[in-house]
Amino acid sequence: MNRTQTVGSARFNNKKPVGRVAGKRKHANPKLAGIRCVSGWSALMFWQVPFIDAHFNLPALAGPKEHMTVFNYADRYQNKGHQVHYCKLRVPPKYVIYNAERGVYVASPELAFLQVAQDLDILGAILLAILLCAFPDGLYSQPLTTVKKLFDCAQRMSGHRGRRRALRALRYAADRCNSPREAIVFMLLSLPNALGGLNLRGLRFNHKIVLKQADVGAGESGVFYGDFVLPSERLVIEYDGITHHGSKEAQIADSRRALRLSRENFAVVSMTTLHAENPSDFELFARDLLCRKLGRRIRIRARGFWKLRHALQDMLMDSTLSEWTRYEGHGDPDRYTARYERRQSRRELERIQIMNLFDGPRRWGLDMWPWNRSALHFLEMEERQRRAEGRRAGERRYMRSFPARQILSEVRARDATSIYGRALC
Repeated sequence: MNRTQTVGSARFNNKKPVGRVAGKRKHANPKLAGIRCVSGWSALMFWQVPFIDAHFNLPALAGPKEHMTVFNYADRYQNKGHQVHYCKLRVPPKYVIYNAERGVYVASPELAFLQVAQDLDILGAILLAILLCAFPDGLYSQPLTTVKKLFDCAQRMSGHRGRRRALRALRYAADRCNSPREAIVFMLLSLPNALGGLNLRGLRFNHKIVLKQADVGAGESGVFYGDFVLPSERLVIEYDGITHHGSKEAQIADSRRALRLSRENFAVVSMTTLHAENPSDFELFARDLLCRKLGRRIRIRARGFWKLRHALQDMLMDSTLSEWTRYEGHGDPDRYTARYERRQSRRELERIQIMNLFDGPRRWGLDMWPWNRSALHFLEMEERQRRAEGRRAGERRYMRSFPARQILSEVRARDATSIYGRALC
């Protein structure tokens, strides 16, 4: 028996390989063989995605090296200054674009989104998809891509890293974003409760509304673009930010537009910057919108609502660059310290307000979930500490008796690390 097995194995080992030469790999992408393609975060930096710098720190995400993808196993060698990735999946050639100015191949925005989706959480992936489909320069400019193109690319690239997260994120993304703040406000309104939003499904960016000719005044085009429109409910939510709607002329134009839209049976709701930034005011706005305007009951059944709402608040309020990085070049640590103190005070208030949104987790029987339980316990500890210190929520904990420049010199003398995140006063 053993002799038969030995002979059989010897016969098998003496056979020559059939179909291809030994040691050669079959190319999954024969049309892309020999191409080195700029990919990932480096490709997103190349495409100059609109408003991406307001929410993502691209230099930190990309790293010091440029990301390159090769489609031939023999081309996977590392070059100085390049981080090389090997892709063995079948990639359609249309997702690899040649740039004549730089003389390089670049991954298309659709492929680049798929490559970086796994590096982000679900909220970050949704935000990146919205920014990829945003208008770079006004409502009449051409966006880099659309949600449909992103979805088609993710569908075709079966087995790609990050495909599952990309497909999930694209369920909640939308086209036609026109500002970085609009993207976060859209997520606050449209995402389901499980992701920290109000669950206004079907909400659209800058939706075009054409008025009847009889309602069009002299010198008017009769075409309006609502900031956020819910066509099924004929609801228009106008985001009146301080930057573009603070002047007298802008307020007059907004009131005229609201009157015109009301004639077309559209309910117009104004959302201000205070509603977006302050969680308590946002709750008042949400209750008025859901209960009075839409006739819906508020029922929070998602246990992760408050956790994801914290994440959305940080995305709305915090900059991608730390204050120390922004002010270090100006040599102004005092200004940095003041901003750090205000940021900590603001976050202390936001923690209380967010955990009390819609009467908090205890109202809905979700306070025993581990994250909610630990968050409520942390708030109770903070409250006891504030009472012991004799201060109110949001007040600064420390009062400096000497300038921060002296602290900075002492820290550098001890060869300490960056002072970001420390109590300096």
